[in-house]
Amino acid sequence: MSVISTHESRKRMGVKIILQLGWVISMLLCRGLVGAENIVVSLVTPSAAYMDHFVAIEKGYFREQNLNVDYIRAGGGVATPALLSGDLHLSTSAGSALSAGLRGGPVKVVYTNLSKPSYKLISTKPEIQTLKDLAGKKIAINSFGDTQHLALLLLLKKYHIPSTSVLFIAMGRNETRFAAFKAAAVDATLFLPRDVLQIGQSQGPVLADIGKEIQLIWSGAATSSKLLTENRGLAERFLAGAIKGREYARRFKDQTLAVIAKYDKSPREGIELDYDATVASMTAEGSVTDDVLRDEITTRAELTKMSSPPDKDRLFDYSIVKKIYAELKGIGWQPKP
Repeated sequence: MSVISTHESRKRMGVKIILQLGWVISMLLCRGLVGAENIVVSLVTPSAAYMDHFVAIEKGYFREQNLNVDYIRAGGGVATPALLSGDLHLSTSAGSALSAGLRGGPVKVVYTNLSKPSYKLISTKPEIQTLKDLAGKKIAINSFGDTQHLALLLLLKKYHIPSTSVLFIAMGRNETRFAAFKAAAVDATLFLPRDVLQIGQSQGPVLADIGKEIQLIWSGAATSSKLLTENRGLAERFLAGAIKGREYARRFKDQTLAVIAKYDKSPREGIELDYDATVASMTAEGSVTDDVLRDEITTRAELTKMSSPPDKDRLFDYSIVKKIYAELKGIGWQPKP
């Protein structure tokens, strides 16, 4: 069962967090499940990127774990401080939590659902045909240090193009960035498949399909080191539900599209584009390889001029998702439509 409530959120998050959010949507799930444990988790926006969670709700995978899940809608800038203060049990803004961990925050990324951003880098001018043509040009992003910015830095690094050769322009939000693109006030920007549907035909060529070029910690889950020490079983139960949700979602498209549509009121065409892009971006089993982790840590450290970043084991703990996948394989579990 799902209801809208801000009263419960106030009790859980506190007035300070409520004011920071401006507005809160909480989906209080499985209320009335006797003896169930309550857990508070953030998500950025109800879209296909979170279909592992939505399916876990609808298929009862969280109920199997005896959990009442309270989802709070919040971006990483709000969710990460709430995670650090203990107002959240887990945050789906894993990239933001990783940045906090690099600065010494006691958090760890425990699950990486998506690692291949489905952005396409599109230019506004037909004469800009390759990445090297961007030298001296302006690339629009939403904010410095966000996933868009990091993805571009990793892309430029891969092709040995100095990041200082381009000018990144922070626009703050998609609406402003889209307007700048349409007016050709910038030379290039990143678009998700749904964005391309919204803005129409591009003015210039696609310079890169980011998901085919690089990997990074795009979406998943992070939690506090304190919770991992004191209540590791809670994180394990939540991730067991989410992992069953992702395995169902990647196998049963039509059923999953119907689930997503309960939470995302966008047109069917946009939801389907998001679904396809999300499945293409999924990691194999909820984690990424050590070389991907090291590359991202190094790039983030360079971005903040950090000379000695922490080792990956201080920032990541994939042991839970690896255990869950091993157990599911051991019992031969398969999702059913």
